[in-house]
Amino acid sequence: MKLDWDAKHGAVTGPINTGLAALAVGYGGHTAGMPWEWAALAAGAGAVGTHVAGVRAQVTPATLTLRAAGWLAAGGWCSWAIANGPWTQWGIGSLLIGVLGLGASMAGAHHVERKAEEQRIEAEAAARRATLDGKRRAIADEWEDRIVRVCSGSVVQIVGVEVWDLAGGFSLDGECGQGGTRWKDVALYKEQLAADARLPEGCGVEVEPGAHRGAVLIHVTTVNRLVDDVYYPDDYSPLTVNAPAPLGVRRDGTAEGPVNRQASMLLVGQRGSGKTNLMNVMVANQCRMTDSITWVIDLNGGGLALKWMRAWQAAGKPGRPPIDWVADTPEKARAMAAALVRIAKSRKVGYQDREIAANDDKLPVDHEVPEIRVFNDEGAEIFSTRSRRQEILRAIADDLIQTLEIARAAAVNETTSGLRATQDVLSDPQVLKQSTFKAGMKVADDSELNYFFGYNHNASSDDAPYPGCALVRDGDGQVHALKVYRIEPAQILDIVKSTADRHPELDELSRRAAGEAYEQRWMNTDHLFGGPAPVPAPVVEEAPARPEQPRGRGVTADWGTTPAGGDAQAAIDQADEARRRLHEAMNEAGARDDDLDAQFRNILAAGGVTWQPPTTNAPPSSAPSNEDSDPRRELVYEIVAKSGPEGIGPEAIRDAIRRLYPSVEVPHAATIGRWLGADPRVHKPKFGRYAVRPDQN
Repeated sequence: MKLDWDAKHGAVTGPINTGLAALAVGYGGHTAGMPWEWAALAAGAGAVGTHVAGVRAQVTPATLTLRAAGWLAAGGWCSWAIANGPWTQWGIGSLLIGVLGLGASMAGAHHVERKAEEQRIEAEAAARRATLDGKRRAIADEWEDRIVRVCSGSVVQIVGVEVWDLAGGFSLDGECGQGGTRWKDVALYKEQLAADARLPEGCGVEVEPGAHRGAVLIHVTTVNRLVDDVYYPDDYSPLTVNAPAPLGVRRDGTAEGPVNRQASMLLVGQRGSGKTNLMNVMVANQCRMTDSITWVIDLNGGGLALKWMRAWQAAGKPGRPPIDWVADTPEKARAMAAALVRIAKSRKVGYQDREIAANDDKLPVDHEVPEIRVFNDEGAEIFSTRSRRQEILRAIADDLIQTLEIARAAAVNETTSGLRATQDVLSDPQVLKQSTFKAGMKVADDSELNYFFGYNHNASSDDAPYPGCALVRDGDGQVHALKVYRIEPAQILDIVKSTADRHPELDELSRRAAGEAYEQRWMNTDHLFGGPAPVPAPVVEEAPARPEQPRGRGVTADWGTTPAGGDAQAAIDQADEARRRLHEAMNEAGARDDDLDAQFRNILAAGGVTWQPPTTNAPPSSAPSNEDSDPRRELVYEIVAKSGPEGIGPEAIRDAIRRLYPSVEVPHAATIGRWLGADPRVHKPKFGRYAVRPDQN
């Protein structure tokens, strides 16, 4: 049993607990016939224990005296109560007086303790301050005065000054004064502090939390290290997703980078800001990792992957390729995005035993089961509002967003880049919210940074004005400037040669989930290795669009022209155009409702207009026309005939074809709807369902 001789009690709870405990001991001991000497011995032991604990905790003599007096008084009263019984007027009265006196004494002792703690902190700060030499003491004095002058009277005592090894600045360790001053209060004035210190252009002040909530760290840059290029280190030693992967250097010259294991990343920047170079640095780190593989989506011809794959080709294709899968067309990207979702779901179920064995709620990764890092270069090609209008790009975006939402624990992460940090480029907020590491290269104005980092980031685009500079935030940390490493094609070749033997393979479970698309990922990729570019798909000429009907007058006062027949004819033309567009949209979904014509005529009849839909002069036939000779048409009809009088929908027909005729290419749902809508043997018993007419055999 461990006794807590230093339990914390307030001036109210402490006396109440002590009084109740003494009353219980006195009553219980008297009832049980306990010798009173036991209470005296327990009180003596308690006094000794609290004295020892108090000395170790360096409490004040007043507190030590109070604790000893409390134990002796409680022990004496309990001894008397055990011998004579507690339920007497004198016994209860003396206990109440003792409780009140203990409360008053504890309040005074706590006040003394607080003052002593403040004096101790001040003494320690003064002792640390006394260790500063002449130059550092002068810096401390200067910045103490500056903080009071600039930060609205906030008092910070500088207790440590550390000059950086590269002589490009220094760090100040400060203790905030009384009154609740926080490091965030000082951070609000970092631009004013830099201006007051007359720092050179490109130099600045960064403020971070200190050792405790009343401490602050202030980093002051005196040499602008963001101008000159800093090249990627020649050290190609192995990295892991569980440790920081350096991307560049901070103002003080220290290397910095995120931990990749749980981080999805978002990079933005204008053309020429160095965004592609940053992604190449990230790919270089991926090559050095023994527990991660790299996939790339780049709909601009695979530009991000080209240098890496051609370097691997130039090196003689040693080991495994630096990039495991490249998707440079919408069709390939669609297959990759769908595979990511399947892999994430399969890993969540298939690797539960692995997580339990590691006592972790996320998948442990290593060379056998690696992380999958997907680089989506120029994410506007997929995530912008313009791209979302295209079905295949919208499907890619939906799968990538689902991967962001569900795949962190399954070690499937994404890195997305874009030209701008605006809502039209990053149309889905999940891309922004779920990306824990953000890097903003040169942007148009600070309003983009507000959208990118949030409105309390307290940073400016002027902090990173040069190509290769970035404002970065890792998780909930402070936004700060980073000079990204510069990497050139010759070094890419060196990295590929040095790391070719350490790239892991995709684990078997994920490989099965990825399916045929992963097995065939290198088809039509000769251009990635210096071969001829693939022949573009032939352009399918669309049928000429139907001439748009002239518009009549509406609520937009004389917008368009009024056709012959006056306003009534104009209303009919507008209704006809609306009906045509509605039917086209419904045909694309494969679910046209035959009752719409009747409903539409009823609406017009209520306005006094008689209208009939245009009809063709072709006589009805009992068999489908020969305008579409696709043999799958009769296959579709056969499935409908077997479905019964309740009918079947287009998607269910597609599923039946997949199961019953795996060698047949499944037609689109819209095509199925068009075939069945034109077949006189078929009707629609319910909305969106097709069945054979009852009069057909």
